Amino acid sequence: MAEVELESVGTNPRAPLRHPEAGVWGLWAVLVVGVVVAVWSSERPPEPLGAEVPAEAFSEARAWPVLRHLVDEVGPRVAGTPGQARAAEYLVERLRGIPGVEVELQRAAGVRVDGNGAWDYRAENVLARLPGTGDGVVLVSAHYDSAEEEPGAGDNALAVAAAVEVMRALAAGPRLERTVVLGLNGAEEAGLVGAAGLLGHPWLRRVEAFINLDAAGSRGRSLLFQSTPSAPWLLAAYARSVPHPYALVVGQELFQTGLIPSETDYRVFTREGHWPGMDLALYQDGYAYHTPLDGLARVEPGSLRQLGENVLALVRELARGPRPEDTGEAVSTYYDVLGVEMVAYGRRTAWGLVVLGGVLALGALGLVWRRGGVRAAGVARALGGLLVWGLLGVLVPVGAALLLGFVLGRPHGWYAAPWLAGGAFGALALAGVLWGCALVPGERVVLARGAAALVLAWGVGVALTAMGLGVAYLFPWWTLPGAVLLGVASLRERLAGPVLLVASVPGWVLTVELVWRLLAMFIPVTGRLAAGLPLDGAVALLVALAVVPGALGLGVALGGGGRPGRTAGAVALLGLVGCGALAGVRPSNEERPRRLLLTHMEEQGAPARLEVAAEDGLPLGGLLEGRGAAVLETGEAWLAAEPSGLGPLPVTVKQEGVTEGGRAVTLSWRGEPGAQLVVRLPREAVVGWSLPAKLPEGPELVLRVVVPPAGEWSARLVLRGEAPVPVSLKEWRAGYVTRDIEALRRRLPDWVVVEPEACRAVSLSW
Repeated sequence: MAEVELESVGTNPRAPLRHPEAGVWGLWAVLVVGVVVAVWSSERPPEPLGAEVPAEAFSEARAWPVLRHLVDEVGPRVAGTPGQARAAEYLVERLRGIPGVEVELQRAAGVRVDGNGAWDYRAENVLARLPGTGDGVVLVSAHYDSAEEEPGAGDNALAVAAAVEVMRALAAGPRLERTVVLGLNGAEEAGLVGAAGLLGHPWLRRVEAFINLDAAGSRGRSLLFQSTPSAPWLLAAYARSVPHPYALVVGQELFQTGLIPSETDYRVFTREGHWPGMDLALYQDGYAYHTPLDGLARVEPGSLRQLGENVLALVRELARGPRPEDTGEAVSTYYDVLGVEMVAYGRRTAWGLVVLGGVLALGALGLVWRRGGVRAAGVARALGGLLVWGLLGVLVPVGAALLLGFVLGRPHGWYAAPWLAGGAFGALALAGVLWGCALVPGERVVLARGAAALVLAWGVGVALTAMGLGVAYLFPWWTLPGAVLLGVASLRERLAGPVLLVASVPGWVLTVELVWRLLAMFIPVTGRLAAGLPLDGAVALLVALAVVPGALGLGVALGGGGRPGRTAGAVALLGLVGCGALAGVRPSNEERPRRLLLTHMEEQGAPARLEVAAEDGLPLGGLLEGRGAAVLETGEAWLAAEPSGLGPLPVTVKQEGVTEGGRAVTLSWRGEPGAQLVVRLPREAVVGWSLPAKLPEGPELVLRVVVPPAGEWSARLVLRGEAPVPVSLKEWRAGYVTRDIEALRRRLPDWVVVEPEACRAVSLSW
């Protein structure tokens, strides 16, 4: 066993201490395995329960037939199509079979206006009501429609099945104080318009809280990723009641910044309905999201149970007893600890934890100064060393990732092999830290390094808290145990290294848990992010953020002894082998396919063409080789195509002449089920219209007609002045497969999935 001599710094130097380096490495290896196993176990859903559970309990076995029927018997449920109508009929029948539950099929119509324009819509929503003894209402919401050519198991039949079983279990139990309404909307994928239809239903006039259920994947646990900040009692109810807590404020921050290219009905309920509520969603295995692969085979056993039991417990909590007043501190932070305990607090509590960490840190620093002889100069040297170590721990894997993506031209191997990327980039991050230890030892005294690590963690926590970022929740888990155990280490210097390693465990567990979830969200999303450039560096950075804190703890415990340079070389070699494997891995496979959007475009006065767009934005490579494709830009190409057979765009325009306030034009459209009409014209040219909504603001008026009526749709616009107004009309038929699309799809490899659509366009002047 190798031994390392450590010197104590101070006015009274002590005899050299002897520290077992191999023992530190062994303890660190055990901690690594323990952290990974703990996080991996916490991400798995619980084992499903059968139909033998009591009637008032949730049963995955009882919910499964609803999921199976929607996916296998009905199939795609695009709003306005026969599939959506069959699904609505089935859900009405299923819910009417629950004693004590009132059921209604709502046929809603209206105009929804937001910052993106206006939607003229129709929607079939299924509502079920379980009356309570009081006046308030708790809404459970989920959409039952699906995207085109998608069975929609994860998105969103699983949530619908869970919600139906929740209503059955509630009806079997004691009567609640508040009425519970289940709102299953049939037009979420068409622009959130199904939820807009729910807003006006008379059963929902006194909504006190809502729980929205959605998905961007089909495995794992459903994450609480959005909650109304001004209603802290919601999170308190979640924390008190749910048996499987799983929540992350960082997800809310990412979602609301638009980095995740999705929206949910939560937006409609909170911004347009002004209701407080929560958003829960499955997100793991997002590779199948909005593809034909989203079937029952992708659903993980236990995912239904975790979602259903949580929703059932939360509804019962929200639907009984007096509602708390909105007088509590607004919640800025919430998260779970390994799926066992929920934590939620606001800004004042966050700063209280920062202050407590600072006080404990000062106490620990005082102890290492008095008992360990550590001085400020030693802490400063150690802090400089830690910064260099951490910087190298990030730069080495990110540099290797950039080399893969930009220099070698072999990006995104991690899309198909995320575990390989974790091992390769993780090894390089550890190697970078160890190289830092060799190049810049900084300070050889373990206690000085421990003090510097505590100062660094506390300082970063202060900065993130001041910025109001939710990720600041990690740092009390580093500073509070670190301060306490640094004080303990000052009393037993010979055990300082192992003690400080143990002090890093709570913070490291929460850090790895966060990065694990971020990677599970981010990697599948890159397949439809259209970034247009390799994202290997971003993945390597996330992996490094999980590895570097633990590697810094190792460096602190080793005290600069041994041969970190040689160890770094061996670890780096492993990382480079992993990078070589990533370079040889095809980025997509049958389970994690590459997405192509194929649009059969027909514009008036131009030949038909087939537009090919890679949803990841990366070059198409040899996918279209030998097919006469004209490459427009990265990830896009055009091919010559035959007419689709749809004929001209079925719109008519009637000029009605001058009227009060301007000149009137009536636009009519005969839309087929599943079609969408998009009308664009300058906003300043429009004085008014016949639709029952205020004209949206902005430089351009964008009107989308979704779920067209069975007959003819029409609208009257009043235009300003006599000058001609340029107008663009486009009809989109998502899921429509033309002969050219089918021919290209047959020739593509099995690791490519296609999203087909047809578009007819015309440009006019009114």
